[in-house]
Amino acid sequence: IVEMKELKQFFILLERGEYAELLRSDVALRILGTAPIDGSGDATMLELIKRNLLDYFVDETSPKSELARCIELEIIGIASLNLFLQLNYTGPSMDMGLKPEEGKETRHPLDGINPHEMFRTLASDADNKTTKEKKLAVSVSAPLSSISEDGAYNTGKEKGIHSLKGTSTTDAFHNAVLSELAIDGEWPFQVCVAPYFLLLARAILSMLAEPNRPFWLWTEKENSSKNEDTVADAKDLGISSVGGANFVVGAKHLSSATLWNARAIVAHRRLISTRRDDDDGQACPTLWNEAETMFSRCLAAFCDKLICDDERRNTHVASEVMLEWGLAQHHFRRLGRGKASFNKALKISKLEVEVTGAEGKRTKYQQSATAQYLVRAKPSLQKAPDQGAADWMSKKNAHIEKQMIKHDDVSDDVILLEKIKFEEQDDNAHYNLSILDQSMLLALCLDVKNDNPMDGLTGEQMGAFLARVLNQCDDWMVYSTALLERAWLECERTHGRERAILQIQALADQHSNRLTLTQSTFKSVEEDSAPAQDRLRNLHGIVYPPRWDMLRDLAERYAKLGVVTSAAEIFEELELWDDVVECYRIAGKGTKAEEVVRTRLAERETPRMYAALGDLTSDPKCFERALELSSGKFYDAHVALGKFYFEKGELRKALECFLGGLEIKPLMPAVWFRVGTISMQLSEWDTALRAFTEVVQQEPEEGDAWANVAAIHMHNRRAEEAYPALIESLKQNRNNWRVWVSKLYTCIDLKKFDEAIQTCIELLNLKSRKNSSDLIPTPEEKCIRAIVRGSLRNYHSACDASDEVALDSSKRTLARVKQLLEKLKSSTKSEAWLYEVSAHFSEEMGLREDVFNNLMKEYRTLQLEKGWEEDAAKISQITNLVKGIFSHHKAEGKHENLIKAKL
Repeated sequence: IVEMKELKQFFILLERGEYAELLRSDVALRILGTAPIDGSGDATMLELIKRNLLDYFVDETSPKSELARCIELEIIGIASLNLFLQLNYTGPSMDMGLKPEEGKETRHPLDGINPHEMFRTLASDADNKTTKEKKLAVSVSAPLSSISEDGAYNTGKEKGIHSLKGTSTTDAFHNAVLSELAIDGEWPFQVCVAPYFLLLARAILSMLAEPNRPFWLWTEKENSSKNEDTVADAKDLGISSVGGANFVVGAKHLSSATLWNARAIVAHRRLISTRRDDDDGQACPTLWNEAETMFSRCLAAFCDKLICDDERRNTHVASEVMLEWGLAQHHFRRLGRGKASFNKALKISKLEVEVTGAEGKRTKYQQSATAQYLVRAKPSLQKAPDQGAADWMSKKNAHIEKQMIKHDDVSDDVILLEKIKFEEQDDNAHYNLSILDQSMLLALCLDVKNDNPMDGLTGEQMGAFLARVLNQCDDWMVYSTALLERAWLECERTHGRERAILQIQALADQHSNRLTLTQSTFKSVEEDSAPAQDRLRNLHGIVYPPRWDMLRDLAERYAKLGVVTSAAEIFEELELWDDVVECYRIAGKGTKAEEVVRTRLAERETPRMYAALGDLTSDPKCFERALELSSGKFYDAHVALGKFYFEKGELRKALECFLGGLEIKPLMPAVWFRVGTISMQLSEWDTALRAFTEVVQQEPEEGDAWANVAAIHMHNRRAEEAYPALIESLKQNRNNWRVWVSKLYTCIDLKKFDEAIQTCIELLNLKSRKNSSDLIPTPEEKCIRAIVRGSLRNYHSACDASDEVALDSSKRTLARVKQLLEKLKSSTKSEAWLYEVSAHFSEEMGLREDVFNNLMKEYRTLQLEKGWEEDAAKISQITNLVKGIFSHHKAEGKHENLIKAKL
């Protein structure tokens, strides 16, 4: 009974949105409120959290069952995740209060839990030790001023204190958490608030979702004689095998931990600061593999099976999980961006959606109706609420609808109607949709955006979906998402731009509980605003951006409009230094960017700022400092250092830097390519082969990489392995004459004379084209001699063996050799060796007339060379040639031919 009462209290706190109180609960403090165990100096924060979690299950005298303790952990993990999302996505922020009482000292809402006591000593140590002495000793910039909890940056009076005023969170600890959250070489967004809560949620929920994976070596089954060494290692780490076994017993009964872990993974991915234009879906493969595993288990548990006897409940859960899976694919930018999952979710929910057109009016003074996009949506079941619920919903919806900035609020001269007025009254009416149905319409709107270019037609189609969602205002964040999407569309239109900008500002202000331009009264902040739990309830089924992403989008729109200075100021707040530099460059303020970076570095140091300063000044010390601050995890600094040393000609140092970056972020084919070229220059052929192999595995269409793979094999005398690489290279680019030359040598080595002949012809065709490079060589003499000699040898061997198949093949090859010789004589400058080879070939083929003609052409060609009379070698060559011509005529035995042979 006591156990159930405590769990009930946990659920009540979670339902009320009192997440900070849950993290201060006796259970949370029992786990996270104790100092780290001895010998944990080299352990990561994630490892420390996991160790303490397992220790919680060692106490055999506790009256709580393993299942109850796991449920408590799950609630704490959910509370931690929700608190992170509240601070960075939905609001309201957790300031010290709108109307603080004078003379009364109040504690900050996050004091004592950001961080918990177990990390307070580590954070303090990080301020007193250098980076080399302590892994956590890194510094960080304050969060974005517009989203920080005290509304302003620290100015130096409280140096080392995070802008969550009143807490003990230090800059060093903040950056240490970001270092833990960095993954696959990608650094988290620097200006986020309290990332410690996301790290805590990831640690707890990942353990609960996969209890056997982290602790499978510590279960009772594995504690056998065969695994004594492993158990001993676990004890050396300070981890109890009993705690691990007890944890697995309780965690395996949890059904929702997998879904919450998947949600935390998506939040982790959205924290990673990849540039959207460069993100091709290959970023963070480790996170994607984890997300794919979690969601596959969720689909099997909630979509493929019935979870209860209530059909409506089963349908709702299945469609919600399928929708979240589609949104996860969108956030990871995978192929299709979740389209198939959106359609499956729509099918499961049985929501009928029709995209059509109808006549209607858009402006106040429009006389005749025109065709307009219209989205009709009809749910499968309609449930009428009772009167009491209807009155409560009406009051709630009135508060939500106040988020909308109307045209009349902006100007009295606006000609646009708030909604399109359709001619048919049935088109103006609509069915009441559930919040999940509205979320699906937003997902379909997102799919339109993903599938089409962003032009006017796409905007109109998206606008129809958004208009349908905005017909209802049942959920704070669903309504906010529709308003934000509509504002982005209206930014591109002349008549709606003013309202759109004000609407974006209003949505940004609702995150704060301070007075702003768009919420100018205490009533609007305290009474007309939704509490945290209402805002977070349906957040995972929509795509609402974090605060920094919303402002980045606004800055990009300013930059497109030419308002580059204002855009630069926003980018500066977000610490997007590449964009800051570009904006100031366009504005003609080249030195301003460096000045801004140096000013911010004087306040606090971050890896990204030092890397930006290095790009501006070309000073390698800046990149080295960035690596120190990030504990060597900042990929961009590794690559920037490599480029610096490469340009200076210090290839060995450049190679080490590039390889250091690739250890963090291996899926970078451009960097692998550069590693390959440097290794070839250093004659490190194994490293070069590995590098170019990585390139072709990641980018199979990279023809130059295939060519370099072949070049390495040719250098190592491995023609058999070079040949397929050359074929792949020529598939991608048939105009690279160097690859054709390489293929020619390889085919001769492999005795593929037919392909060698074809290669020679391709080289001649490339050389004969207009605007071709003069560098394209004619097939060399030694190659032609090798082809002729090899082809004749094969022919004679087939004749001696009486092999009809080989004989037919060799005859076809000889016919191609003759065509090649004729093409060489007609398309290139005639040389004596070419006629000599032709004469020899004709003689072997029994073409005596051709032999004489070629010998005579060789004789005339040699005589045309200047100074041959004084060159003993040339004289000897011509003499031998004349003897050959005479022998040829003598063999003929005709009187007229002997007369021709007379000199």
